[in-house]
Amino acid sequence: MASYNEKASPADAAAVWAIVFLAIVLAALVGVYFWRNHSFADVSSAVNETTGINVIGTETSVIPPETTVTEATTVSVTTTETEATTEETSETEKAETIAASKEYNPEFFGRGLIIGDSISVGLVNYGYLKPENVFAQIGLTPASVLTADIDGTTVYTKAAGLDPDYICIMLGTNGLSYLSEDYMAEKMGEFIDGLRQTCPNAKIFLVSIPPVTAAHESEKPEKIENITKYNEHIAKLAEEKSVTFVNIFMLLQDSDGYLAADYAEHDGLHLKGAAYPVLLSAIQAAVESEGYVPTSAPVTAPTETSAAAVSETVPTVPAETPAAVPETIQQQEETVVQTAVINENEEIIQ
Repeated sequence: MASYNEKASPADAAAVWAIVFLAIVLAALVGVYFWRNHSFADVSSAVNETTGINVIGTETSVIPPETTVTEATTVSVTTTETEATTEETSETEKAETIAASKEYNPEFFGRGLIIGDSISVGLVNYGYLKPENVFAQIGLTPASVLTADIDGTTVYTKAAGLDPDYICIMLGTNGLSYLSEDYMAEKMGEFIDGLRQTCPNAKIFLVSIPPVTAAHESEKPEKIENITKYNEHIAKLAEEKSVTFVNIFMLLQDSDGYLAADYAEHDGLHLKGAAYPVLLSAIQAAVESEGYVPTSAPVTAPTETSAAAVSETVPTVPAETPAAVPETIQQQEETVVQTAVINENEEIIQ
C-alpha cells in the first residue's frame, strides 16, 4: 500500500476532482430548490399583468390592479369557487325586487272606479276591490273600451251610475302586439274626453302598464321597449289632457328592469296577488296628492293585514293558489285578442 507521503496517481486525482464537482452541483441544486420553494413562497410567482391572477398550484388569487403582489395572498380562492360566486351573485341580482310600498286603505277605493283589462280583473278576482268599483274585461284596449259591453253595461253607463270621485285607467298591454303606440294614445285621448263628459267632477288618472318578465319577452310580442314607449306616450297625453300620470311600471320591476319574480305569474305578463297592494298603494298616493279625501269613510292608516283581510272576505281566488287564474285568463285573452285584432284593424282601415 502506498504511504501518505507517496505522490497520488493521475487516476486518483481525477476521481477526487469528480467527487468534488458532483458535490458542488448537488449543493447548487439543493440551494436552488430551497430558494424557489421557501424564500418567496408567500408572494407567489408569475403575475399576469393583464388579468391580475396568480396561479399557485390549483388555487387562484384575484388581485385588484391597484394592489401590490404581497396583498394577493389575502384574497385567495379556487377558480371553481370564483365562478360559482359570480354566478350566484348574478342570479341574486336578477331576483332582487325593488322596494315599493304595499300600504293602502281598502275603504279609500269605495268612491273610485278602476278601468282596465285582465290585469285589472285580478283586483276583483283576488278580492282586493269590489266589482262595483271596477270595469275590466279580458282583452280590453284603449280602442275597444269605447264600445265594450260587460254584462249589458258600457263603461260610460257604469261611470254615470257610480258617479265616482276619481277614475283610474290602466289599458294598453293587449294592444302592444298589433296596435301602434300612437293609435292607442289617440284612442285613450278620446276615452278621456268621453269620461269627462260623463263624469265632469271626477279626477282622472292614467296608470302606466306594468313590465313583463325576460322569459315572456323572449317568446311573446310584448317587449319592455314597446311598453316603455307606450308609457311615454300616455305620460305625454296625461300632460296634454291635464290629468295625473301614475307610474307603477318602475315599482314592479326587478333590478334588471323586468317584471319582478315576486309579482309575476307563470306566463310572465299577469300579476300575482302580491303585486296588487303595490298598485293600489301607488294609486292611493297619487289621488291623495291631488287633495282627495273619500266621503264614504275617513282615511285610516293602512295595515299590513288589510290585503289579506280583504282576500279572506271575498275569496274569489285565494291568494295562495293564484296560478290557476292567469292560465284561464291567458287562454281567454288570446281568443279575445284574436277577435279584437280583426275588429280594430277594420276600424283603422276605415
